[in-house]
Amino acid sequence: MNPDMENRFKRAREIIENGDYFRILTHYDVDGVCSAGIVAKYLLQHGKNFHISFFRNAESSEIINIVNNEDYVILTDLGSSFVAKMKGDVIVLDHHKPPADNEEIVHINPHIFGYDGAHDACASTLAYYLTEDPRIARFALAGIFGDKQHLGGFTGLNLELLDSMGIRPQENLVLHGEVLDAVVYSTEPFFPGLSGKPEVVGKILEKLKISPTKKIEELSEEEKVKLGSYLSLVLVRESQVPEAGRFIVGMDVDMGGSVRYLTELLDSAARSDEQSVALGYILGEDGNLERMEILRKRYKSEVINNIYEMLNNYFTRGHVIYFFAPNGYLTSSLATIASLYLFPPDRVIVGIYVDAQVHISVRCSKYFARKFHLGEILREICAFLGGQGGGHSVAAGCTLPKGKEEEFLELLNEKIEKGISQ
Repeated sequence: MNPDMENRFKRAREIIENGDYFRILTHYDVDGVCSAGIVAKYLLQHGKNFHISFFRNAESSEIINIVNNEDYVILTDLGSSFVAKMKGDVIVLDHHKPPADNEEIVHINPHIFGYDGAHDACASTLAYYLTEDPRIARFALAGIFGDKQHLGGFTGLNLELLDSMGIRPQENLVLHGEVLDAVVYSTEPFFPGLSGKPEVVGKILEKLKISPTKKIEELSEEEKVKLGSYLSLVLVRESQVPEAGRFIVGMDVDMGGSVRYLTELLDSAARSDEQSVALGYILGEDGNLERMEILRKRYKSEVINNIYEMLNNYFTRGHVIYFFAPNGYLTSSLATIASLYLFPPDRVIVGIYVDAQVHISVRCSKYFARKFHLGEILREICAFLGGQGGGHSVAAGCTLPKGKEEEFLELLNEKIEKGISQ
């Protein structure tokens, strides 16, 4: 690890040692919940009190108001985009590309120290290095998996974390639980015509001579090959993404159970607006596991139904494919699935949800990310349109004033056209 980064972690621990009550502000998704949960557990272990608030959108004015009215504040998975406005005993653990640094507070962001915040470290990684507690490593890994930073192999601080604990990831089928349910409730990968279709899946398993109630982990190697090959063909046949067939096999880590599956459980609770259930589990409330199982099936069913709806109601504008989501918690999930499994890599996917404001999630392929940085594009557009935005090279989001949707789409398409023509 970069020595300057280590010094900032040391300063952060000193602030925690000096304080008694901390306000934790974090993002609502799995990385936000895991990073905040790791920090909260650390505070409890050191006899500190805390209060956690979850944010779907990082509204700088609301957050800055809280920061200015609290003695000790810790922000995880957000904060770097408006870090210059902070002062005092504030710790920021964020991995989104910052417009600037601020040494008046403890600002810990991988981009400042030569790492890539889109792949080398997420907020949960940073929370782990703050606490240095191997007992919560599986939640750090859940944050990493939730932010898709494991794709293509572990790098940077994520790899250092694994190496320090002697953990070796393994490649296996990306499904978990009983075979029928595993396929029916699968969203990543999303199997068109199979996900959400128990009768269809049941007939296929009968043809493959695989018991629908047998657990994926209990399948013989021959059965795994048969099931994996069939599902891979579905992805190749139904998807416009060239490498989609390979997504049936993926990386996982066994830490008293599958980290990939743990990620799904925590993520489903977080995106069902029941972050307290996921947080409680991280803090040791094992009884919350059953509740997360219920939330997982409920949330994935909602995602699957809306994917089919989206496939019948999307729009194309130049290099952009966009759709309208029924609620704010679905926009990012639908945009991610659409980008990874359903639409060609030469399109940017935009999910839009409108209430009092316009909430937008944007995704693009790794091929486009070589041409432009989505987070920087959204930050520029939002500054012009009077909103707030940012994120990573392949995944970003923003909030705009209502009525700015058309202008946003036009500006986004212009900037994409300019990026790919260079």
